[in-house]
Amino acid sequence: MINKISSKDNSLFKYARKLNQKANFRKKEKKFIVEGQKEIELCLKSNFIIDVIFISNKKRSKKIDKLNIQIYEIDDNLIKKIIYRESEGVFAIVNYKYFDIEKLKLNDDELFLILENPEKPGNIGAIMRTFEASGFKNIVLSDSNVEIFNPNTIRASIGSIFSLNIFQISTNEIINFLNKNNFKIYSSFLKSNTDYKKINFKKRCAIVMGPEKSSINNEFVSRSDQLLSIPMYGKVDSLNLSVATAIILYEALNQRKFS
Repeated sequence: MINKISSKDNSLFKYARKLNQKANFRKKEKKFIVEGQKEIELCLKSNFIIDVIFISNKKRSKKIDKLNIQIYEIDDNLIKKIIYRESEGVFAIVNYKYFDIEKLKLNDDELFLILENPEKPGNIGAIMRTFEASGFKNIVLSDSNVEIFNPNTIRASIGSIFSLNIFQISTNEIINFLNKNNFKIYSSFLKSNTDYKKINFKKRCAIVMGPEKSSINNEFVSRSDQLLSIPMYGKVDSLNLSVATAIILYEALNQRKFS
């Protein structure tokens, strides 16, 4: 039997709306909102635990109905108050998932992407989308207070966030981990004269990208095996973080697949 929600005063509806609106509440409850059937399916494939699914009374689907999860049918005028993409007509309450970097099984050519103190959820989500599309898996948010499962990050990643191993640790922790496991550290640095195409990304390595408004911190500068940059030929001296990251990632992918 599917329960129905038709009032904005329903306690579960108010709980879901608060999760969607309040970052501190999401952190306290260790839960977040996911909208869209594709994204919900990706959650399940990656072993995220879903508490409940809400679906518009006009968007019922057999695929959703078959899931062994509590489902609530919700009025359209209420669902609009929570989800961004009204056409999807479905969202879920999902539990946080935590990753332990020390438990990873590393390949000889393992690649990490490190975002040092990233600031914009939309940019982080776009980078995750590119990273997952490149076939890579491990991404680190170092020295970052950004909320991993922010709604804007999830939307910008189009669900790819659920297929990645995401670690939120300090600069010292990730550098020590990389050194202990024989990773080369290649950091994007605007003042570097080394073209990113001259770097050998074929072996075990980590690519470090700094924040939008400033360079990578001194710890990464001093402890990198090589600083690199993307050549600029116009009057602008920098690229958007997600664009710069995509350029370097696809160079790494090109080297590994085609050279």
